[in-house]
Amino acid sequence: MNIKNQKVNYIVFRNLDNQICHSYLNSLELIINQSDHDQYFTFQAQGITGLLFTELLHKHREKIGKSVSRFPSNDVKYASRDSQSGAIMTYLAVNNGNVTLQQMADHFGYQKNYLSRLCKKLFDLDFIHLRLNIRMNLASEHLRLTNMSINEISSELGYRESSTFIQNFIKAKHMTPASYRNLYQKQQSENAHPEDP
Repeated sequence: MNIKNQKVNYIVFRNLDNQICHSYLNSLELIINQSDHDQYFTFQAQGITGLLFTELLHKHREKIGKSVSRFPSNDVKYASRDSQSGAIMTYLAVNNGNVTLQQMADHFGYQKNYLSRLCKKLFDLDFIHLRLNIRMNLASEHLRLTNMSINEISSELGYRESSTFIQNFIKAKHMTPASYRNLYQKQQSENAHPEDP
């Protein structure tokens, strides 16, 4: 996304219920798994990849998981809305949402009040609620993908008291963190071992 930047940058697309994306991905997998990679297969893969990205970019605002994508650079003053919002979300996610408005303003070289207005403009949320959303998204990922305890997750996200973390999680997800993890594990188990008809 930024050739001057030597760091790896990427965008995570989510909620891809569009069947055409899955068809392109399945086709790419078939081509990649071919044993005799010749120029014909390379040409096919490039064509399908182009079609896939075209489809991903269609209504991309609804699909990009900005809190888990890694956008380049902190120099976003004159960047597009997407780059600005992506960089802000990345910064919050990398720091586990455990930053103040002043720290973030210093990082991007903005005045604190200007950054507050920019958050409202980009996300239609004030900084406090944007940070809370990031924390809850990260908490959900930790609960799904790790064996970290509730206390460990709470601490990593910068909460002094796990009870505050649990209250915020319930407000955001309408269930306790433990219930969320149990529900996810149950769904995974059912998907891995579907019952015979």
